[in-house]
Amino acid sequence: MELRHLKYFTMIAEELHFGRAAKKLNISQPPLSQQLKQLENELQVKLFHRTNRSVELTEAGKLFLEKVYNIFNYLDYACEETRSIDRGEIGELTLGYSGSAVFDLLPTIIHSCNQHFPSLTLDLKQLTTSEQIKALEERKIQVGLLVPPIESPNLITETIREEKLVVCLPKNHLLAQGRTQIDARELAMENFIMPPKQEGHGYYDAIKNIFEDASFTPNIVQTAKEQHTMVSLVAAGIGIVIVPEYTQFIKLDDVVYLPFNKHYPKITAMTWHKENKQPVVNRFIRVVQEQVIPRFN
Repeated sequence: MELRHLKYFTMIAEELHFGRAAKKLNISQPPLSQQLKQLENELQVKLFHRTNRSVELTEAGKLFLEKVYNIFNYLDYACEETRSIDRGEIGELTLGYSGSAVFDLLPTIIHSCNQHFPSLTLDLKQLTTSEQIKALEERKIQVGLLVPPIESPNLITETIREEKLVVCLPKNHLLAQGRTQIDARELAMENFIMPPKQEGHGYYDAIKNIFEDASFTPNIVQTAKEQHTMVSLVAAGIGIVIVPEYTQFIKLDDVVYLPFNKHYPKITAMTWHKENKQPVVNRFIRVVQEQVIPRFN
């Protein structure tokens, strides 16, 4: 059975006249009758009652017509969905993210996707920069929001935004009293909580640059991966921590955040595998480039 058999059958069923059906199909009547005969032989069912004056569907023909309409409707849907997937308009994407991206960047991306990419299903995975690089290489995630630099030659990186680093201090700390800014050199005698270097060189090195600029070696008493954990350790009096400015969304009564009197930046970038050929990934990247990056620059 071929699709043209079904097309010819539905036209005859709608016109109930072989001449008119043949004209609409742009074929002559004898081949149309022959095609219907082939279909009836294959089905082993008579689809029409035919006389010299009339054409009527049999009961079997009426049921078959209903099923054929369902087939055509599903086929139209399948074709449109296939075209949508090819255009990158629908699909699933696994997105890695880390650090302060969770507070403002990630919600902005999700909101932009809901507006401009509503058929996208996002699978979100919170991973450190190092974990994201490994997951991108192994194709376990398709796009990452992380801190460059990225040394892998297989990955493409595009900067999304630059944010300032600030210091998080216990609320009762002497340096927190009546201050609106702080000089990094004033922190030389403090105990520091740091992110593990192996979890991401970019963030670690951005903080290290502050120590080098202030000409002191920090006393590191604790390491922690997540921003919430670091801030909680500050609240517990373990030490102080340098964090991206959007970490200030973490509100704890026992901590305060102070900006530095100099600009110390931290970069967040979007990264994907250079051999990516998935339309859904390309469309996601375009949405971020067109709708998200301009908001942060």
